[in-house]
Amino acid sequence: MPNVFTYGSLMFAPVWSRVVVSSYDRCEAILPGYDRIGVRDEVYPVIIPSAFHSQVEGIVYLDVSTSDLGRLDQFEGEYYFRKTEQVITFDIAKLPAEVYVLKEEYYAILSHREWDPVHFSTTGIHFFMHSYMNTDEH
Repeated sequence: MPNVFTYGSLMFAPVWSRVVVSSYDRCEAILPGYDRIGVRDEVYPVIIPSAFHSQVEGIVYLDVSTSDLGRLDQFEGEYYFRKTEQVITFDIAKLPAEVYVLKEEYYAILSHREWDPVHFSTTGIHFFMHSYMNTDEH
């Protein structure tokens, strides 16, 4: 079963647990070769390949079931394609992981600002849960 690297709203348990059914082990990891950028007029980010050898910090969920991977595909929608990349955990292990990358034809939604996970965790998650998850829970 595949690992899934998350870098935005899905790093946060209230969002992740509303999308998937099962529980998974998780760990912090880095995805090299990508930039994480905010979406214009939204609270969530996207990733795009980096020209500057950047890296993105996130969470890897381990051994995600096929049915939950399908739920994640549906949640991410048409703006993304899923591909396998190598991520590096903080204990320096390399793991293959599925990542959701913004399709080039949708680059117009980029805000050209970095996305701040701390701001999302304190402010943006409330808006996100209400707007995208049909709940006020957090």
